[in-house]
Amino acid sequence: MTGTGKTGRPYLRRNTVAGRNLRTALKLLGKTWRKDVHNPNHVRNWVAWTDCGLPSSPTTIDCDMREGVPEQRIAAYALCLGLTPETLCSPEADTVGLLGAPAASSSLPFMVPGYADRYADRVQEYNRPSYIRELFALMGGVYHMDCLLAGVELIHRCTLWVHGVQANCLLMRGQFVMFGDENSLEARIFRWHNNLHTHYLCENGLELGYTMTVDPLRLNIVHRRNPFWLGGTGMTDRGLADNQPVTFVFRMQKLPMPESVSQEQLWLRHCDKMRKRPFLAPGEPGYERSRTGILAPEDPAGNRSA
Repeated sequence: MTGTGKTGRPYLRRNTVAGRNLRTALKLLGKTWRKDVHNPNHVRNWVAWTDCGLPSSPTTIDCDMREGVPEQRIAAYALCLGLTPETLCSPEADTVGLLGAPAASSSLPFMVPGYADRYADRVQEYNRPSYIRELFALMGGVYHMDCLLAGVELIHRCTLWVHGVQANCLLMRGQFVMFGDENSLEARIFRWHNNLHTHYLCENGLELGYTMTVDPLRLNIVHRRNPFWLGGTGMTDRGLADNQPVTFVFRMQKLPMPESVSQEQLWLRHCDKMRKRPFLAPGEPGYERSRTGILAPEDPAGNRSA
């Protein structure tokens, strides 16, 4: 970390490693930043760049690369490039590996020719940095989730934490107990059309799941909920020998933040509570109320009727 200062200008703390990685990343992405502003690949014509409030002056961009990225712009550059701030500032960052082969997804078995490009364009269109920041401002926090698996009377409970932003998605982690075993998951939340989609993978690397719910930024009655909650549907592995997929419905509700407690502390506290009571059985206190909340249809006001 270095600093530069000139008479009459504020002293900026700069990260020189981030500057080098910035230059490499823009070159890998095929972006230009000097005087060819009519080039469609110029950063001024890149929606993500302008959306993140990044500089349009070639002199400023060159300075950020040569002398280092100012601390106050590191997060914005990282978000625009689809990297974490830590990766952008790391001398060991594999920038080529992360950004150097964007077309590799087209070789995936499910990618119909021509679909990969359209998918990538739409993902960026639906999940612009300004939208992701607004979504995180609403959804960031710790949640209690109750879910009903198809054909199962038990209500399984899960603790979730929407904890960060990366590229075109929100980051979430979760903790639950199934068949007596504790499971951790990592998830990505993104918008497609009018819904939020979540892909999650359990720590064991075997259970890959998926959920859908409404996009709260597109429905004001959902956006205004207090306490904030979302209901939805998901599908995952059954976790049994036959490995048949199973669907489930859920309701996740954000927990209030106590004073003098961090989100991570609240997350750990409620993970402990979940471990002590990982599910509700029929007849137990709270079971019927929770089941009704999961299954009841929503009324026009955006609430679930009993």
